[in-house]
Amino acid sequence: MTRYSPKDVRAALTLAEQRRRERLRAAEQDHFERTRTSLVLDGYELGHVKPTAETQAKLRADTIVRLVGNKTLTDEQGRAAVEIRDVYERVAAGLLARTSDPAMRSSGTMPQMPERTALLHAQRYLPWARYLAGGAQPSRGRCAAALEITIDVLIEGLSLTQCDRARRWRNGTAVKLFVYALSVYADLAGWERNREAIAAFEAWWKDRRDARSRRGTLP
Repeated sequence: MTRYSPKDVRAALTLAEQRRRERLRAAEQDHFERTRTSLVLDGYELGHVKPTAETQAKLRADTIVRLVGNKTLTDEQGRAAVEIRDVYERVAAGLLARTSDPAMRSSGTMPQMPERTALLHAQRYLPWARYLAGGAQPSRGRCAAALEITIDVLIEGLSLTQCDRARRWRNGTAVKLFVYALSVYADLAGWERNREAIAAFEAWWKDRRDARSRRGTLP
């Protein structure tokens, strides 16, 4: 059986205690960076820092997770939201890379996108966005505002309440548009069939738009 000298034991204990303290400090620093409310070191609070708007946004529960959790969105509509956000951000990152590269700007070369992103953009995202925008047949009741709401929520990080307030909407109109937009995407992707719900929403939106147009107010 291996025997350890007192010196070896003390060295091992010292090293273990040093690593424990390093882990504790790392956890405390991580807590501080994530919450920006206080720094606790060895059990003592050293100060209070007001959270930044960016930190508060990060600490809010993800809208998609919350809406799927409370059954406002189905699992497939939540999946649609994740894919829309992912495709949008990847395409935007590619365009940003192009504008920041003088060689690509002068040659007119488009940035390379991962094949899967390019396919999703061409086969799902663009048909979805064009459908919502109404294309050449806006009278069919399509809802361009639903596209705006979806981008505001998934990309800009706005809450649905903020979307309602900015447009002076009431009765959860932004939620209805958001659910509609994701229903269309999930339907186009073949994950779930929402034709009746989509048609019902489009008829409601067209009636609402026509009524407000007669009154001279915004949709």
